[in-house]
Amino acid sequence: MKIIKIVLLFLILPLACSAQFIGAGIQYADAKGKGNDFQFAAGASFPVWHKKNPLNSFVSSGIDYTGGSSPVAGLNIKPIQLTSFLSESLFNSNKCTFLVGCDAGYLFNFRHGEDGIVITPNVYFDYKFFFVKAGYDFNVTAGKEQFFIRTGVSIGMGTLKGFVKTRIW
Repeated sequence: MKIIKIVLLFLILPLACSAQFIGAGIQYADAKGKGNDFQFAAGASFPVWHKKNPLNSFVSSGIDYTGGSSPVAGLNIKPIQLTSFLSESLFNSNKCTFLVGCDAGYLFNFRHGEDGIVITPNVYFDYKFFFVKAGYDFNVTAGKEQFFIRTGVSIGMGTLKGFVKTRIW
């Protein structure tokens, strides 16, 4: 198990260094009406496919880590994150960023040992260095699910928009 963790660390480190979005903060998770208190959360993602298209969407990959006792906590490696910024004019004319998406990945749940495939529909908002992300985690392999709200500091599109005139295409 220790070898697996070391290999994962060396695989994840280059991904985090080339991230387009990177952030850390706190998360509140609620699994079927049972609050699981606040827990540490960190994440990073980088673009994989970002070409102009009529759906105003892009594909990225990333990782999320949440520590705590919630049923869907741990290291979530997300090879597919489908995201839409809804409207090119909305993205280009505002200093804040609003995204709607759905992530798919594999969760390594270090606390409960219930690893599995996780699907996460979510909404994301950031302004300058601050972000808020809300969504619903479905661990389809272990049959666990939870609603979450995550907030914290980030370096991402909101940060870039605060310093330079950023355009999506």
